[in-house]
Amino acid sequence: MLEPLPPRKLVSPLLHLAEERFAVFGVLVFSGVLTCSSYYNVSEGIGGYGFYVSSRFDTAASLMQLGIYAATIFLLLARLKSVVLPALRDPFLWGLVGLIVFSFIWSDFPELSQKAGIKTLYTTLFGLYLASRFTLKEQLRIIAWALLIATVFSLLYTLAFRGAGIEQGTHSGSWRGPLIHKNHFGRLMVVSSLVCLLAAFNSGRYRYLMWVGCGLSVALLLLSDSGTGLIVFLTLVILLPFYRALRLSDSLAIPFFITMITVAGGIALWAGTNWNDLLFSYGKDPTLSGRTHIWDAVIERLWHRPWLGYGYHGFWEERGESVYVFRAVHYLVYQAHNGFLNIAIELGFLGLFCYSLSMLFTYIRAIRCVRSDQTSAELWPIIYVTFLLMFNYTETTTVEQNSIFWVLFVAISLSLKRGKWVKLREESEIREKKNLVGQT
Repeated sequence: MLEPLPPRKLVSPLLHLAEERFAVFGVLVFSGVLTCSSYYNVSEGIGGYGFYVSSRFDTAASLMQLGIYAATIFLLLARLKSVVLPALRDPFLWGLVGLIVFSFIWSDFPELSQKAGIKTLYTTLFGLYLASRFTLKEQLRIIAWALLIATVFSLLYTLAFRGAGIEQGTHSGSWRGPLIHKNHFGRLMVVSSLVCLLAAFNSGRYRYLMWVGCGLSVALLLLSDSGTGLIVFLTLVILLPFYRALRLSDSLAIPFFITMITVAGGIALWAGTNWNDLLFSYGKDPTLSGRTHIWDAVIERLWHRPWLGYGYHGFWEERGESVYVFRAVHYLVYQAHNGFLNIAIELGFLGLFCYSLSMLFTYIRAIRCVRSDQTSAELWPIIYVTFLLMFNYTETTTVEQNSIFWVLFVAISLSLKRGKWVKLREESEIREKKNLVGQT
């Protein structure tokens, strides 16, 4: 069944411009660069690492987040009719958010889970606002501008405060920018480079600026020395033409994907055969720097509370059940280093079920979206979902409060529509904007 085309009220071009600026500011704040965490927190391998030190920048960022939340709720309520339809597009996402919000009931640390759950709900509402207010093309432009600003800010910050922006301990020489760890910085630069790349293909007036943003993001990714980030970025760039091939007829798309699967299978087979030699040649151990030991310990504790888990943020408290993991791996860890496993330990198999189905249906709709039009904006959802799937294998990039990565997933998931009227909606919006400009 096709979704009905919802009625839309005429919006002042000036108001639309103001909301775009607000959205850019919101995405920039959720990127985390404005907290300047690296200035007050030591690098990994130096005494005191692992104990987060808050600062005046955190206070300022918290105030900005509260302002964004308040404005978001007001704007959602002001256009409640146009919000309902996007909100209903992914019931599994809301099922997951519901588990997060109410997980304080069974959490070992109810106050912590309740506070974190409410913040995650607010973060989700900002993603809903983006989905209900802007088309995918507009979202791509907003995210590109926000991350371009974040990238330039990170470069200037690191050059000004080299002792803070560059790792000094275990990963000496690797750039972490304003963020607390090089891998976090590398992850952000992967998204920045990809979104700027797509925006450069899709933009006319600021195309060259977006190319500069893409090049700068890639340079900072290399300087971060994030191996996972670099592999994910290169893989997505390689996959980009294959995703574009989805726009061809079915008879041509199928051979493309058969080829892709064959190549991927050959690479996987080669890597599996030469796994130990491959990892040792890069100075790694076959346990992925101890991650498999963490996974074994987390899975063992998961079977004690399989269905609902230990509550959102209720497992990784040092006073809680995570002590078992600390003892098993002989050092402090604060995540499972696997996004799906991290959801399972906090929200159980029920939470993992909701997240997996939300991801699956978003991926299927993202494929349909690619085939709906010929612009680069339609490639953004499938590229980002693939990014999440790849990064969640060795890192946790799933549901995080005040996180740009969760905001972007929510916005994409609730933007992808059922049926064939994706293009019709955007064309209708373009015609309305042109009429408004003509009237003014």
